[in-house]
Amino acid sequence: MNEDELIKKEELSVKDFEVLYKKFHSRVQDFIARRVSSKEIAEDLTSEIFEKILKTIGDFRWQGVTVSAWIFRIARNHLIDYYRKNNKHKRDTSIEDLINIIVSSSPSIQSELENDETETYLFNSIRELEPNDQYLIYYRFYEEMSTKQISEITGLTETNIGTRLHRIRKKLAKHIKHHENTG
Repeated sequence: MNEDELIKKEELSVKDFEVLYKKFHSRVQDFIARRVSSKEIAEDLTSEIFEKILKTIGDFRWQGVTVSAWIFRIARNHLIDYYRKNNKHKRDTSIEDLINIIVSSSPSIQSELENDETETYLFNSIRELEPNDQYLIYYRFYEEMSTKQISEITGLTETNIGTRLHRIRKKLAKHIKHHENTG
């Protein structure tokens, strides 16, 4: 079975894991690496994500969400859990970590931290959307599908998809602007 056939399957099994791993590992690691502070953390989180995928692969049933969207949903949720867990333990920072933060502090690091915080807030805002709107976001921005491809999956017209995505973007931008002004 080739990769394209696999990612269109309606159900998955443990036998499919190797192909999924080969196809998505580097994409998931890149996705995570852009959102965490070090390569090592990205590698650890990616390993944990693929452990979750392996444990839950038998539960996958196609319900309008592709295999790729399912994988990136797991990655996104794991990343959010990682940030939540680390936010609870900020006081546990070691002296060495504090020295590294102080020595390496610069305006670019501050802006990077603000971007990470905004991105985490964006993920949380997306989770508050209606499930159908979340899928549109996944398809368009995570899977990078065209409105025509999304239309084929959802049965919505391309115009309807474009209109809904525009409204969703406006809504998310408003949430982020509010967060930045109050954060």
